[in-house]
Amino acid sequence: MGIIHIFNPEHDLALAYGKEGFTPPAAAMSMRKGLGFIPAFWATEGDMVLVDDVEVAEREARRFACHLPKVVFCEGKHLGLLARGWQGQLQVEPWGWDASLRHTLLKAGFDEELLPSKEQVDKVRKLSHRNSTVALLDCLVRDLPATIGERKEARSMEDAWQWMERWGRAVVKAPWSSSGRGVRFVENLEDPNLASFVRNVILRQGSIIVEPLYDKVMDFAMEFHAYGGKKAVFAGLSLFLTNRGAYLGNSLAPEEEKWGVLRRETGSDDVLALVPALESLLGRMCDTYTGPIGVDMMVVEKEGTRYVHPCVEVNVRRTMGMAAISVAKRTIGCFKTMAVECRNTECRLVLT
Repeated sequence: MGIIHIFNPEHDLALAYGKEGFTPPAAAMSMRKGLGFIPAFWATEGDMVLVDDVEVAEREARRFACHLPKVVFCEGKHLGLLARGWQGQLQVEPWGWDASLRHTLLKAGFDEELLPSKEQVDKVRKLSHRNSTVALLDCLVRDLPATIGERKEARSMEDAWQWMERWGRAVVKAPWSSSGRGVRFVENLEDPNLASFVRNVILRQGSIIVEPLYDKVMDFAMEFHAYGGKKAVFAGLSLFLTNRGAYLGNSLAPEEEKWGVLRRETGSDDVLALVPALESLLGRMCDTYTGPIGVDMMVVEKEGTRYVHPCVEVNVRRTMGMAAISVAKRTIGCFKTMAVECRNTECRLVLT
C-alpha cells in the first residue's frame, strides 16, 4: 500500500471552523506552499507528498537532498487521478485530521474505508478542544512532584472575569486556535480590547479557557504516538522557543543532550516521571485516535522555586516538535536548530 503525506498547517483553524469546505487564510496557504515538502523528512523511499506547487517543493527539497529519501511530489489537482490510479490502496498520513480534509479527499474519490470515519474526525476535534486538558492537567499536578498548573473553562463573561480577577495575571485562550492566535496574556483587566475578545470567543466557540500566567523559564514538549486507545508511546523530547505563544524554532540536539538541558533547568530528575504518566493517560484519552500527539509544557518559576507546568497544550496532530525529531534523525550532527522563516508571502524551513 502506498503512502501519501499531507502537510496541512491550517488544520487547527479548520478545527475551529468545524465544518467541511474550510478555506485557509493567506498566511496558512503561504506556509503550506513553502513547507509542503517537509513530510519528506519522515517519509520513506517511494512515498508521495501532496503539495500546492511541485516546482517549489522540489526546489526546497533540493536544499536538503543529501538527507532526504526519494519521494514523489504531487499537486492537489491530481488527487482524483491518484485516487483512481491506486484504487483504494493509498494510505493517507496528514499533519492533522479534520472534517475539511476528509471532505476534500472524499470528493477526490478516495476510498472512505481508508479514511477515518466522520465520528473519528469529530473525536479529534473534541480532543483538540482545550477543555479536554482540564482533567489531564489536574491529574498530572495531583500525582507528580514539582508540577504546577490550573485551568478553568468559563462559559460566560462573569465566570471568565471571576478567574482573571482571582489570579490577577492570566492567560485566556479560545477553545480552538493555532500558534498563538486566539490567545491573550492578561496583566491589566482595564485593557479595552479584553472584554471584546472574551465576549467574541464565547459567542463563537461557546466558552473560553482561563489560566494563571506564570513566569516562564523555558518551553518544551513531549511527543508521543497514540495507537487507538491501546497505548501511547513516547517519541521524543522537543525543546522550542516561542514569542507570546507564536512558534519560533526548535533545537535539533540529540535526545540525551535535550534531557540534560531540561534536568539542569528544573534542577531534578522528577520531570522523567511525566513520560510513563502521559503514556498511560494519553493512551486512555485517545480511544479512537491513531497518530502523533504532542503535549506542550513549560518550566516556570514561582517565589524562587522552579516547577514544571506539565500540560500547556495537547496537540492531536503532528507538531513542529515531532517534525524536528524527524529532521534531527535525518541530519544527525549537521544542524543545531530548526526554524520557520516567513517574509512577505513566502515561508521557508531554515536549518542552522
